[in-house]
Amino acid sequence: MALIIEDGTIVANANSYVSADDFVTWADARGFTYPSYPQIEQTILRAMDYIESLVFVGDKHEETQPLQWPRDYVFIDGYSIESDQIPAELKVAVYEAIKLHIDGDSKLTPSDRETVSEKIGDISVTYKSGSGMKRQTPAMSNALRKIIRSQNEVGRA
Repeated sequence: MALIIEDGTIVANANSYVSADDFVTWADARGFTYPSYPQIEQTILRAMDYIESLVFVGDKHEETQPLQWPRDYVFIDGYSIESDQIPAELKVAVYEAIKLHIDGDSKLTPSDRETVSEKIGDISVTYKSGSGMKRQTPAMSNALRKIIRSQNEVGRA
């Protein structure tokens, strides 16, 4: 499936906020490695599945738009984000989600518990401490912190 990029104008059938070229430019600037273009596009779509599952500040600009952005009533650092803007923070969050997926830490992939030891007689199993949990990703958290709604928040941000 080809990427259709949302640019703030409510693009029909949009499925991403970033293109493969956008990601490559971002990754190259940071010295990250990445797969070939067809795989990058698939990875972007998978990352978008995660990003679109989040609860963002503000309200969707139009009820029927294909993606969560553009949005109304959004303020970042005290400044209003126009309803035809896709904030840089959102694009960085998508880039970070793509990188996590490439690194094998996708937020959508289940994680298994890692067994350290087993015993058959009287059945005993020991799991690795902290196994079954996703790696903490400060870069993703930092990118999202200004644009997602806190779990305690109700209504507009």
